[in-house]
Amino acid sequence: MASLTARAQQPDDQQVNYQLAVIINGDTIPRYYLRDVNIIKQVSLTEEEIRKNKKLIRNIKKMLPYAKAARRELDIIDKEAANLSKSERRKYMKAKEDEIMDRYAAELKKCTISQGKVLLKLLDRETGKSAYTCVGELRGKVRAGFYQSFAWIFGFKLKARYDPEHNKEDNLIERITRYVEAGRL
Repeated sequence: MASLTARAQQPDDQQVNYQLAVIINGDTIPRYYLRDVNIIKQVSLTEEEIRKNKKLIRNIKKMLPYAKAARRELDIIDKEAANLSKSERRKYMKAKEDEIMDRYAAELKKCTISQGKVLLKLLDRETGKSAYTCVGELRGKVRAGFYQSFAWIFGFKLKARYDPEHNKEDNLIERITRYVEAGRL
């Protein structure tokens, strides 16, 4: 699925200018900064697909905010942990894990298995990494292996990658997610 982000009239980061208008040759010209526009290949959903996949749509709507929050948290963790020593990093990661568990564990424990599977796909979509890779980078390969074994019991695959180009289920998730993000569902 091809996509492109167009950035219209975005000011240079070096010279942020918050003028509402610019005067050129005596003419006052208003200045507007437009939001980013995603240009994507047509990814329509038929009415039949919407009807057949109501549960998946509901699950995506419920899990997408968690996936986006995870991406934000991982970005913060990557920036803050980059300059830490190994022992400081370990303490920092443990503290962040406890903080995240306190914040999200109660809500996520109420999720169904199918919602968990959707969340894993959306996490990969948002971060570009499998859940196994994320855990491995943050808490170590041993813990990632333990989580993978535990997840396997319930039918999850933490190493599975999100591939909407070659996987029909991932393609459907991608199309529904784009509709949800655009406010069309």
